[in-house]
Amino acid sequence: MGLLEALDFHKDFLNDRAGRSVEVEYRLHSWGEIFPSFVGDREHSIAARFILTEFPFKLFSSSTPYDDPLPQRLCLTFQAPHEERCHSNNLHLSGFFSHEIAKEFAAFLSLVTRRRIFVDKQIRYEGLPVEDETELYSPSHVQERQRLKEIQPKEIYRLLDNLQGMDRSIANGFILATRLYHSATDVMYTEPEFSYLLLVTCLEAVSSAVFKDFQIADEERFLDSRFPGWDKICNALPVEWKQKLKDLLLKNEPHTFGRLLKFVTKNVPAHFFSDEKDDAKPDYHVAVVGSGESLKEFAQKYGIDYVVEADLNGRMVARKYVVRSPQTITEMERVNTDDLEQALRNTYDARSRLIHEGTRLPKSIVFGLSRGLPMEALAEMQEREESKRSHMKIPPLLTFERLVSYSMVEFLSKQK
Repeated sequence: MGLLEALDFHKDFLNDRAGRSVEVEYRLHSWGEIFPSFVGDREHSIAARFILTEFPFKLFSSSTPYDDPLPQRLCLTFQAPHEERCHSNNLHLSGFFSHEIAKEFAAFLSLVTRRRIFVDKQIRYEGLPVEDETELYSPSHVQERQRLKEIQPKEIYRLLDNLQGMDRSIANGFILATRLYHSATDVMYTEPEFSYLLLVTCLEAVSSAVFKDFQIADEERFLDSRFPGWDKICNALPVEWKQKLKDLLLKNEPHTFGRLLKFVTKNVPAHFFSDEKDDAKPDYHVAVVGSGESLKEFAQKYGIDYVVEADLNGRMVARKYVVRSPQTITEMERVNTDDLEQALRNTYDARSRLIHEGTRLPKSIVFGLSRGLPMEALAEMQEREESKRSHMKIPPLLTFERLVSYSMVEFLSKQK
């Protein structure tokens, strides 16, 4: 994996054991500005545009804060080590695989910040200006704007250290899951169903790497969910055959969902359930008409920015206001602690039906993803209202993406 190779090289460099390398620079695009905390006028300060200032990865914003239109342009600088790669057919490859490192770092940064960040092209090689595309066919990203995200550079470096220091088989699984997460965010607006599919696969990949030796805590409960009616057959068999039947049913069971469930429940942070706002929601402006007081109540209810104007006598007047889109997490976008296992089971079953039976996911998974909803999604939402269900059967795509990001970052944060 490219990112792990770069982190290993940096560690060797600090210990005077590093081999050959080249310094490269890439342009990244982010659909939500990312900056470190800064006291002062960020828009007119060059110092405020330095995001990561030390190797193994340096990051600088070539876009002017608040001023230039999105996507934000970022300059990523790192040392690409010389690698020798041997494939199973005895094919040997050697070189500087910097494209792979840049893409995996963009995926890692997207996972941690929940800002959709993609590699544009290589723009510098050993101090010389170059123009080198990272993809054979340049992708066209369809994305909504996101709000500015303040990050802590020390935390980014700490997470990278944790990634480099963990068991390598788990680290490889984590990188694969990160790339799946990144691919899911890439097609979130063009193919939301496939994005959901990739997010579930992402959890499968990381949980299978972490819990290789997974054992079922309650075999009979699992068999009840997996093979309804098995106990009736078991009770009709002689005593000596009952355990043999259980062993037969469990023999080739991969326990994929059990691993996935264990990974999420052990790592999802408590604030996932209590968060009132989601700052990764799309950022756009909406028009609101009303008096100053009614606008104030509306803004406070939905957590949006607002401006109250008055006439010359100080009275609130009815005006048309342009306000920013709400970040509020609505009741339909929530997953309660007690409902987490069932929500994950519903999601996993829906994913399986999509793959094996061709049954489409609910159209309403796009709720909260953009400023509008397709008619099919509105019809599903109306059915939910009529049935008086407070939550959707499977979480909306943006909610599930938040769950995946939080769980993976929390897991990485726990590593030593």
